[in-house]
Amino acid sequence: MNRLLGLSALVAGLVANPAGAQNAPEANAALEDCRAIGSDSKRLQCYDAALDAMYGVNEELQAKRAQYRRDRFGLPVDDNGTQLTELEAIVSEVDEDLRTGAVTVALDNGQVWQLNSTGGLRARFRPGMTVVINESGTGGYRIRIPDKTGFKGVNRVR
Repeated sequence: MNRLLGLSALVAGLVANPAGAQNAPEANAALEDCRAIGSDSKRLQCYDAALDAMYGVNEELQAKRAQYRRDRFGLPVDDNGTQLTELEAIVSEVDEDLRTGAVTVALDNGQVWQLNSTGGLRARFRPGMTVVINESGTGGYRIRIPDKTGFKGVNRVR
């Protein structure tokens, strides 16, 4: 939604700005092409590419988008269809419920994952340890320690 507001401001700026008016026919054609695309995610990609071509790539914005995808990892696909396939993070806390045997692993990015019984990883998770979480072939997620063999199935709690 913020991108659409930014795009509206950009188009208004092109119309009001004489320097932008020089590129207006080319810019309008590129934006009109994007406007005709039916898929929301493809239309947004088209707008991003058109604006990058007009103004250059915004490195700060690219970093923000990458962080957004990192924060959303393990959650359902967002409205633009972007989702990471792998996340590397550091364990900040491990909580094991002795009564139920449930183990949760908190990561340095604020995410919390609960281990399930699938997989063959025998190592224990400890704070400060680097872990990699990726999608499994069956639609779930699994956590592994880079220098160990095996993995454990996980579900994102928070």
